[in-house]
This record gives sequence, structure tokens and C-alpha cells, in this order.
Amino acid sequence: MKLHNFYLFLVATIFFLGCKTDKTNSNDTDSNITDTKLKDISELSYIEIYRTLFVDGNGGFDAHGDLYGQDAISYLSFSEEPDSCGNIMYLLNTSKDSITLALKSSFNFPGNPNKEMLRAYKIPPNKKLSVGNSKLCYNGKDYNIKKEITSAGFNKN
Repeated sequence: MKLHNFYLFLVATIFFLGCKTDKTNSNDTDSNITDTKLKDISELSYIEIYRTLFVDGNGGFDAHGDLYGQDAISYLSFSEEPDSCGNIMYLLNTSKDSITLALKSSFNFPGNPNKEMLRAYKIPPNKKLSVGNSKLCYNGKDYNIKKEITSAGFNKN
């Protein structure tokens, strides 16, 4: 019986120590996330800037050049809604067809070599899509973000 109690005590001790180790590791991960948020804006990489600009997941996909022509630009319009940091910017498709477009976001973060992002989006007919904010609020400072449609064409599918 004493041997049985000893094994029960040993298993319980190992279990609790294992849980304590996992908890410590998760705290280390949380501190790494905090360290990333505290970087100076000049140290942010392209992907970190992307994640900061498009926190709502509406960052489109990476694009390059004049992919879609200019045919559908006149069917797109910007609208804005107030937000805690600048305005939330939307694109509205006023046509009866889906539009695929390339949108350039330009910015100037002091000391950072990244100056713009070109992202592609697809907007269904008569719908609006969030394309990020007009400003980036980071580490107590505000930075303007300029949005410009570089190309837009009707989706043939």
C-alpha cells in the first residue's frame, strides 16, 4: 500500500511540474509579442508593417505593376468612417460586375526603407470593402497612409 501511495505522489508531482513548465513557456511567448510591439518604427520589416496596417485581415494579396488595366477605375469610389486612429477607408464597387484592382498604400516612417505596399483586391458588384486606415497609430505617434488605385479591371469569371 505504501508503494502505491508513493507512485501516486510521484505521478502527481510530475504532472504539476509539467503544467508549471508549460505556463512559463507561454509567458515567454507573451513577452516576445510585447517586445515586437515595442520596436521602433524604423526597425519594422515589411511583414510587420503589413500586420500593423491590416489588423482586420483585409490586406488583399501581394501585387506588382499594372496588372488589371484602367477600365474599371471609374466604378470605384473611396469612403471613410471615423476611427480611433484616422479614418477606416472603404472602396465601393458601383458596377454590375466584380472588379479586381491593385491598391497602393504609401507611407513615410522615419528611418524605415519600406515606403509603399501594392496589394490586390477583388470586390463583388455593389459591395464595399475595408482597405485599412488613413493613419497608422504606432507607439504613441500617428503616421499618414495614402491610398491610390493603380489599376482596376472587370473580373471575367
